[in-house]
Amino acid sequence: MSRRRRKAALKKFLRLVNYIIIILIFALGYRVYRIWYENYRQSHPHVIEAVSTDYYEEQPLEGLLLWDEQLIYAPQDGILTYPSPRPRMVAKGEILAALDGTAVRSPYPAYFYPGLDGQEGNWVYPKLWPDFAPFPEFNNADLIENGTHLRRGEPIGKLVPQPQVLRCIAYLDRTPSLERALRKRDNPSIRIRTEIEGKDRKAEVVAVKSSAQKFKVYLRLPFFPPEVLRSRLFTASVVTDVQKGVMVPDTAVIMKNGRNMVFIVKGNTPELLAVDGFPTGEEEFFIEKGVEPGAKLILNADKINLDENLRIW
Repeated sequence: MSRRRRKAALKKFLRLVNYIIIILIFALGYRVYRIWYENYRQSHPHVIEAVSTDYYEEQPLEGLLLWDEQLIYAPQDGILTYPSPRPRMVAKGEILAALDGTAVRSPYPAYFYPGLDGQEGNWVYPKLWPDFAPFPEFNNADLIENGTHLRRGEPIGKLVPQPQVLRCIAYLDRTPSLERALRKRDNPSIRIRTEIEGKDRKAEVVAVKSSAQKFKVYLRLPFFPPEVLRSRLFTASVVTDVQKGVMVPDTAVIMKNGRNMVFIVKGNTPELLAVDGFPTGEEEFFIEKGVEPGAKLILNADKINLDENLRIW
């Protein structure tokens, strides 16, 4: 190799070495910066303020209605006529229908519904309550038309004795607020809101079953209009009581010794404090007890080491 070529190769080699040294210097500098930044971030934690909040939950309820009912049968062959084709309240002795002019009267005060859905006699609590099985399929009641020719012994409708309490079986999502309402020892109840009424009403909780994610509830409803006899399906909203507390990011709360804990800042010093509350599922944590509105908390509580020299401000 000529002297000129050796000289050119040496220059290329030295240039490559320079590039490598520069890259190593940048890499080392970045590494040092990262170490410094992590140490700085841990020793200078970010502080947030607890915000006063009124918290409540609302979730849809879709359940099955239950009531006591009795079929009314045609006493003879004939053409059926009704005084009214709508579900209605009838008194004892009131005419329900007529067959060729012969009146069929109510034996007691009741709602009379001139229709059937095929579930009469089968839609009972012992079949609907056990386990967490899916609800059975069903159809809405079909009205029996005026002018229908019936034979003796065929049903002309059903009576629902009054007064009686309308009942409901439903599945609900398991949430902390709902669990609190259902676990009350004295007269447990939940608040429900229907689209028709548009206001909250208390429904008595008779029985509860629970799984990891669901509650199955048996309710006594605070109303029983005759219109509900058209379908055994019931829809409403469940609204929990308003709870007062503070809302913080969920990163401000850690679990330690089985308790929810936060680092509350007093002066220039953070102190570990136990709190009562629950996550809301929206990257936030609702604290019921332990923290007052306006209190200063460390945001990333899991990054804090009390053995280190912390500087809050």
